[in-house]
Amino acid sequence: MARDPQGHEVQTQAVSVRGRPKDPSLEDRVFDAAIDLYGRGGWSALTIESVSRKARVGKAAIYARWSDREGVLRETLDARWLSLAGIDSGSFKQDLTLLARALFSSFAGDHGNVLLFLQADSLCYPEVRRVRAPYARRLIREGRQIVKRAVDRHEIPADANTALIMDMITGAIANHVSTTPLRLRDEMGRKSAAYIETLVDAAIRIAR
Repeated sequence: MARDPQGHEVQTQAVSVRGRPKDPSLEDRVFDAAIDLYGRGGWSALTIESVSRKARVGKAAIYARWSDREGVLRETLDARWLSLAGIDSGSFKQDLTLLARALFSSFAGDHGNVLLFLQADSLCYPEVRRVRAPYARRLIREGRQIVKRAVDRHEIPADANTALIMDMITGAIANHVSTTPLRLRDEMGRKSAAYIETLVDAAIRIAR
């Protein structure tokens, strides 16, 4: 309770000095815009200005959350693209199937060119190299954990060639998707379950 110059008590009202509340949808809108922009045009298309326009988020709000577009790309990949961390079904065959489905969905989906742009942009832009390197290491680590758990469950031998298994699944799907003509994409999608089953069975035979 404050007092006026005459010493009388005066009721005061608290005044908030906080700024505008944080928009809870900001990150989702930025991630959605960024993955679409990068998947369509790579690093040259992913600018703060383009993200701002597409996400309908002010540039000031973006810079308040991310210092640059490198940070936007890094978090966008984690939030909107490929992750293998949740694959742990308790079965090697099911885990490989889930892995193959995740890869197929990412490579053949609306943002399938993200992989190609990451590879190409890494050759030209140090910012993309700094993003791609730890992201790729994490995916490799997550993939290796699938094989390690299968070894621990005695489903495959301890000397199973982890790199070969992962290369077989990843490389086959990447090549299958990238070499399929656009006119056959719908058919590729319809046949994806059978393709994945055949591929997984082949990988298991190699592992054993």
